[in-house]
Amino acid sequence: MFKNTIKKAFQKDFIENIWKIEVNGYQEEIGVEIRDSQTTMPSYHILRFEDGSEKMQYSPDEKEWTMEGIQKDYLILKKVGEQTPTKEGIQIINTKTQKPVLISYEYVLLDVVEDHLHVRHRQFTSGGEQLIAIKTGEVFALNDATLRSYPKNRVCFPLTYDNPPDFLSDDDKRQDLWISKLSNAYLWCYHTRCSSGYDLHIAVSDLESIHDEVVVQSGIAKMFPQPYFQVGNQLFFMADNKHEIVSYLV
Repeated sequence: MFKNTIKKAFQKDFIENIWKIEVNGYQEEIGVEIRDSQTTMPSYHILRFEDGSEKMQYSPDEKEWTMEGIQKDYLILKKVGEQTPTKEGIQIINTKTQKPVLISYEYVLLDVVEDHLHVRHRQFTSGGEQLIAIKTGEVFALNDATLRSYPKNRVCFPLTYDNPPDFLSDDDKRQDLWISKLSNAYLWCYHTRCSSGYDLHIAVSDLESIHDEVVVQSGIAKMFPQPYFQVGNQLFFMADNKHEIVSYLV
């Protein structure tokens, strides 16, 4: 029997705009970077999938830091410059203790691989590449096998869909259509026109009919170019005010 229904997991409202979101591929957590609208100082919030409660909040002393990833129990930050996208500076923060494993101004972050950071020393414009262990902050020589160990990624994005099934094709108010898959269920997302703008819908179906549907947001000013991302059976939407994350379970 088809049992998939849609229910809200959490809704998290931030005072300031959301700048960046990262998903921990190893744990049921997402990281959110927000910035003060006056000072542009960042803060980072680790939220649990289950209910949106905060596991950690961390604020650096300088505004040039941005979130580069979350892996296992560690938040990874890199320094950004005014004239260049990256600058010398790396932070690794233990999300359990909320204390730094490493704060270094000696390296430029090139990439994040499993359990390691791929870095270049600031004295080199090319070459001079090394590895830093995320858990300990120790520096190692470059290893090709380690560079090929990509971190676990469970994030999926819906695809645009141009040939709606019969149970959706008669909706003349529908403006677009997105699809993603979950086991034997299909997830549909689309906008419809309303008097104050657009409503954003999410629906779950089998091959023949809709089994459940909710309006995620009502009366938004314009349609979302990318409505949500999916991790397993959980969907994450960012509100049009840029302050809120809303999550649903299917």
